[in-house]
Amino acid sequence: MKKITSTLYFFYFGFIYLIFCLLLWLPILLLVRGKNKYEAARKIKFLWSKWMSFLIGIKTETKFLSKFDNKSNYVICANHKSYLDIVLMYLVIDQDFSFLGKSELLKWPVINIFFKRGIDIPVYRDSKSRASECLIWAEIEIRKGRSVVFFPEGGWDDLEQEMRRFKNGAFKLAIDTQCSILPVTFKNNYNLFTDHKNISGNSKPGTAKVVIHQSISTNNLTREDLVDLRENTYNIIKTELENED
Repeated sequence: MKKITSTLYFFYFGFIYLIFCLLLWLPILLLVRGKNKYEAARKIKFLWSKWMSFLIGIKTETKFLSKFDNKSNYVICANHKSYLDIVLMYLVIDQDFSFLGKSELLKWPVINIFFKRGIDIPVYRDSKSRASECLIWAEIEIRKGRSVVFFPEGGWDDLEQEMRRFKNGAFKLAIDTQCSILPVTFKNNYNLFTDHKNISGNSKPGTAKVVIHQSISTNNLTREDLVDLRENTYNIIKTELENED
């Protein structure tokens, strides 16, 4: 029975997503352009996330471990085990930011508009030379005063229970731009919405728990500090995942 319920919920999620794509296609096409494209994209994504989470029965419980300064920009690093991570990021981070996402998203209707119009940044994981391009574009966004969101695990597999070791890109960017790291922990999204490859797995309404950690300054850090910065960020998120609270 649990598998049947989970499968039905999974398809309901997909149905709601499709409806939103149809409803938002024209507003995104018309509004996400020109000098106001960032603000338009931010508002559309927030409304999409708010109504999407409401309709699929996901509530959000967010804990801030320090005062969040939404006037500062950050290199935001979060764990990634569910598509809910993307939906909820727009609800818990109250500022303008750019997502780094796999280049396959360029094939997804509606979402691809944000990538093609320079709001979000595609990552070409099958090419080393092209993969490095995303850091160049990410640096440009940081210099503009926008935040950039990384999932530094570089992907996930539904069979993996442990968080993957972090890749270096986000931490190179943070050091090179002297921009603070903001760790974010999605504590239980994996238990609320499963990987698309396992439609009868964990898919159900519930409360998503999110922790926004204190930012990590990169002032005066150099590339020699990269490993320590990466491992510090990793351990902050991992420790929170292991905390049953």
